[in-house]
Amino acid sequence: MKILGIFWFPGYADPSASIVINGDIIAFIEEERLVRNKHAKSYFPIRAIDQCLKIAQLKISEIDIITIGWDCYAHEDGRLLDHFKQISSKYTLAESDKNYQKNRLEKYTTSFFKKEIFRNLRKKYGDCDFPKIEFVPHHFAHAIQAFFHSGFDSSLVLVLDGSGEIESTSVWKCDIDDFEKIHQVNTPHSLGWYYSAFTEYLGFDAYDGEYKVMGLACYGKYDKELDNKIRKVISYDDKGGFNINPYFIAFGKKSYSNYFSDKLVDFLGIKPRTEAETIDQLHMNLAFAVQKNLEIVVLKMCEFWKNKTKMKNLSIAGGVGLNVKMNGEIFRSKLFDKLFFHPICSDTGMSFSSAISYEHKNNNIKNKIGLDNIYFGNSFDNNEIESTLRQIKAKYIKSKSITKDTAKLLSNGKVVGWFQGSMEAGPRALGNRSILADPRFVESRDKVNSIVKFREFWRPFCPSMTEKAAKKYLDDYFISPYMIITFDANQKAKNEVPAIVHTDGTCRVQIVIENSNKIYFELLQDFSKFSDVEVLLNTSFNIKGEPIVCTPFDAIRTFYATGMDALAIGDFLLTKN
Repeated sequence: MKILGIFWFPGYADPSASIVINGDIIAFIEEERLVRNKHAKSYFPIRAIDQCLKIAQLKISEIDIITIGWDCYAHEDGRLLDHFKQISSKYTLAESDKNYQKNRLEKYTTSFFKKEIFRNLRKKYGDCDFPKIEFVPHHFAHAIQAFFHSGFDSSLVLVLDGSGEIESTSVWKCDIDDFEKIHQVNTPHSLGWYYSAFTEYLGFDAYDGEYKVMGLACYGKYDKELDNKIRKVISYDDKGGFNINPYFIAFGKKSYSNYFSDKLVDFLGIKPRTEAETIDQLHMNLAFAVQKNLEIVVLKMCEFWKNKTKMKNLSIAGGVGLNVKMNGEIFRSKLFDKLFFHPICSDTGMSFSSAISYEHKNNNIKNKIGLDNIYFGNSFDNNEIESTLRQIKAKYIKSKSITKDTAKLLSNGKVVGWFQGSMEAGPRALGNRSILADPRFVESRDKVNSIVKFREFWRPFCPSMTEKAAKKYLDDYFISPYMIITFDANQKAKNEVPAIVHTDGTCRVQIVIENSNKIYFELLQDFSKFSDVEVLLNTSFNIKGEPIVCTPFDAIRTFYATGMDALAIGDFLLTKN
């Protein structure tokens, strides 16, 4: 069974494509990496489709099924209409709210998706017998993704996002033979909408700047009056779910943003921050309150369902699962024996999630899948890299040992671009498209921030480390290879590798496993020969506002456009005087 999974909605961000064969992800690429437009909003992922087919060495005519992670039948059979009628009977809606409902009902139909997908495929590949399109319920796909990639025999699964067709949160009880949804929270109550609303309130872009709110929250302080107000926006419902006041988030006149209402502005008594406005302590305190109350609600949900189901393991998917601070609090709660936070839990991963879900539904997946790594993108060998270097007349040398030469540069305080192997998927650089620096000195962090990333001072940098280093610098942790959770750094870490410890004493860790990324593991070991630490400061290979680099040309252009000192690309080394 050869499946082409697509994630795409007109006007939405983060389109992607995947090839899945018998439950295994053969290729996965986000369109933004290819078009060089961050989030690639409104792009159809035709370039991603084409690259995935090339990686899998398939033609479009050899694909058996195309999957979409959205149950478009709900828009046609009355389910979504009934949901909107219930909302309209319960709440007073503005004209813009009614228009939103009308647009959802009319636009996301099976006929619309089939027409647009086939039109784009025909434009690229000409006329052929295109595969049948299958529509998979959104939260079902997220839940399948979380459970099967966890590798657990059984698990409680939480899907937390902005919205599926109707629900915004769902709870599942899963094992290999039984997959049961046991609870759901429907829109307009939504944790994703809540966090996106305050992302825009604080002057960032929704579905882009949420991680900035997380970073900013660490600089905030508890403000009783502010906290009490946020508790009137979001609250736990004592039944394993939550309530969001929809008149603050979903409904009503919206003069500042599509994500929060004017009533919220009046209620908080705080002017929404503009993009250019300086961030002050009040903004930090607001971020703190927003983050803390998300954590409180989700932890209470976890506790409720743990006690009700007696499940020992927890898996999380959906875009809210990218909240690494929330994930860290779940870990510190010790509610569960094992945890799995999917590293591509946002909707961009829906391309492969829908494909795997279709296979599960049709009994093509009999065993646990697990997730060994997420290096699913395109790769370039030395011949391809050198061809690009020669074409642009770059000065370079071929290294006899790229890991040793890079480690030496890093130990001497140099900032190095690192471009190796297949491109990683998702929002985190995991050692194949990374910018690296020495974690022993805070100056390294400041240098990367000021002359390479051009980003805000309060944004944290993350460490890549071996398990040997994790034992040294983290008193309590589990093997987390994807930078999807924060752990508490111990005093030794604060003393010896301070550049990767955030202001709240945590670090978002990638523990590098040799079998998953041999060359990156080797680099960490070589760096320790010069520094005595098997840790590197690792941030994504891009500058502010751009996607992570994809091709050798992208890497070289970014290298010369920033203050990086060196570029290790394949076996080749470029340095600046």
